[in-house]
This record gives sequence, C-alpha cells and structure tokens, in this order.
Amino acid sequence: MWYIFPQIQGLGSTETSSFYAIKDLKEAQEFLTHPTLGNRLIHISEELLRLESNDAHQIFGSPDDLKLKSSMTLFSSAHGADPVFNLVLKKFFNASRDGKTLKIIDPE
Repeated sequence: MWYIFPQIQGLGSTETSSFYAIKDLKEAQEFLTHPTLGNRLIHISEELLRLESNDAHQIFGSPDDLKLKSSMTLFSSAHGADPVFNLVLKKFFNASRDGKTLKIIDPE
C-alpha cells in the first residue's frame, strides 16, 4: 500500500512506512510532477473511481483503508493537485480528510 499510495512521514513506524514516506508538501508536489510517479498515482486513483463499491474498508481492509485516506489527503493538499484525489475522498470518505495528515502538513 505504501508504495502505491504514499503517505506523509510520521504516520507509520515500520521500516517500510519510513522508506516510502513523503517528507512534506514540497516532496508531494515533486512526486506529482514526476512524469512516471505522478501519472501512475493519478491513474490508479482514477481506477478507484470506476469501482462500484464506495466502501474503502471492504476493498482494502484495515488499516489500508486509512492509508488510502491519508494518501489522498496529502496529495489533494498539494498545490495544483489533480482533482481526482478529492474525488476519491468524496467517494470513499464522504469528502472527509485525514486529521493526522493535516496536522503534520500544517501543524498550526
């Protein structure tokens, strides 16, 4: 899950979570503008919108459903982000964003 839908650094405590974590919003923007990484993230996020189910827990199980929410929160917060990230949040989480991610990217 981490390498498909990266999250902000500070949410996970495993070696894998640390390896794939995004440092900050600047790095998230760089990820999105990378010709391969950004396009792949947008594409896989668009595929989620094509699913009939809107139950992230049913699709991913726990805690991966929460990881999806935090990833979409992170990338939807990046300047000039593709609207797909907000659409995924709307479909699977009633447009609710991940509070922990928001506190890390904007601690004030």
